[in-house]
Amino acid sequence: MANPGKTRVLIVDAEPASRLGLMQLIKEKSSLCVCGDVDSLSGARRWCEQGEPDLVLVDLAMGDGFTFIKELRRWHAGARVVVFTALEDALTVQRAFQAGASGYVTRRDPLTALMVALEGAVRGERHIGPRVEHVMLNTLACGEMELRGNAEAGLSNREREVLRLLGRGLSTRELAQELGVSVKTVETHCHRIKEKLKLGSAGALRRHAALCGEG
Repeated sequence: MANPGKTRVLIVDAEPASRLGLMQLIKEKSSLCVCGDVDSLSGARRWCEQGEPDLVLVDLAMGDGFTFIKELRRWHAGARVVVFTALEDALTVQRAFQAGASGYVTRRDPLTALMVALEGAVRGERHIGPRVEHVMLNTLACGEMELRGNAEAGLSNREREVLRLLGRGLSTRELAQELGVSVKTVETHCHRIKEKLKLGSAGALRRHAALCGEG
């Protein structure tokens, strides 16, 4: 049923309990109403083909969330996006805003911060939760984002290619086949990339590669 004058919110979250809690929270605000809830990004895409939400609340941990945000902004230019997720590293936050998000709140933030972000997005404002603010301030204070950018500029052409293919989800063996080199050579490239980007593990490297590919 339509709710004239209310901002229509689409909830995109894989967890049923989380969606239910968010629906109850949003219903408490007279200016907002839930127009739909889906458990996947593919479901959100199908929903947006049929309807036009004013505001989308999405969890980036579900998959290619950055691409979805960009697509949504193309489909419905007036729609706003607020991220509500467990992911709270500075690079993910940066990529989300670059993709077009209006707000970013983590699951460790108080729910009042989420409501502030939602209402701010309606007014065309950008908001982050206190946990995100803490992470970003620490990152900026340490110069980590600037250092990471400088380090990426120092990658060789081959290392950039390896990073790009990692971002596509290729395994080490698939990378070797794609590049026509040995698995050992790929492992050496990955080790050097981790050192240059100051990434502590193979998982961190793959996460960084995926974020770069979606940004």
